[in-house]
Amino acid sequence: MTKTKAIIGGAVLGTGLLVGGVLTAMSVEVIGQGSAGVVYSRSEGVQDKTLGQGWHLVSPFEKVTSYPISTETVNGADFNVQTKDGKPLTVSLSYDYANDLEKLPHIYNKFKGQDSETIQNGWLQTRIKKAALNVFAKYSVLEVFQNQGQINSEIENEFRKLVDKEGFLVDSVTLSAPSPDKQTAQAIQGVVDAQQKLEKLEIEKKQAEAKAEKLKIEAQGKAEAAIIKAKSEAEANKTLNASLTPELLEMKRIEKWDGDKNVQTKVVGSDSNVIVGGSK
Repeated sequence: MTKTKAIIGGAVLGTGLLVGGVLTAMSVEVIGQGSAGVVYSRSEGVQDKTLGQGWHLVSPFEKVTSYPISTETVNGADFNVQTKDGKPLTVSLSYDYANDLEKLPHIYNKFKGQDSETIQNGWLQTRIKKAALNVFAKYSVLEVFQNQGQINSEIENEFRKLVDKEGFLVDSVTLSAPSPDKQTAQAIQGVVDAQQKLEKLEIEKKQAEAKAEKLKIEAQGKAEAAIIKAKSEAEANKTLNASLTPELLEMKRIEKWDGDKNVQTKVVGSDSNVIVGGSK
């Protein structure tokens, strides 16, 4: 009898230890680095207090959903947008974000316990598409390719407004280069070629104007130089004529005359015909 009781007691103890071990194993929850866990109790609902990273013992009647609170990078799939002038473009967007730790219980309630990846592929992807559609609709297809940086910034701000209040903290959004269809690409290239040709003509026009201005300046310089030279010569002649005194003329006569009485010599530069030498 004693032996039977011992056997029964051992079995009960073993069963208790086994059940306790199973329950203990079911109650251990591990929260990864950079994440926090939202606890849902079947009796009390979502708990306000979240679980930090590491090991936690929770009741078997509680469910823990882990959400990242460090920055996550999400690469979205390609999708189509339309410009102000009705041109279709294919774009893709990626974004960096984190879940607001204080709003994790709200996120769990709003999305009915969905995990982070499901929310990213669903609600968040829809919101970033909406932001992109709203922004691209304000620009023509040419303006899109001329203002990609500004468009990227506007999409980021629009997306942040749509999701921030729900507990998603957007750090940045990256827009890849939009891809037009073949017909739109040809139209864009045609406009670009025309603009380049116009710019080339404008450059050539400015070069021609600069050349003409240079020639004009050179011509003016030559004309002014000729005028200065003529004035200088006239002034010199005037000065020379004024200096032709009788004494100077006599000196010039002597300098020019070689002693031959039959040769007449005219003094150049004089207003009067002054003749020296020669027989009368």
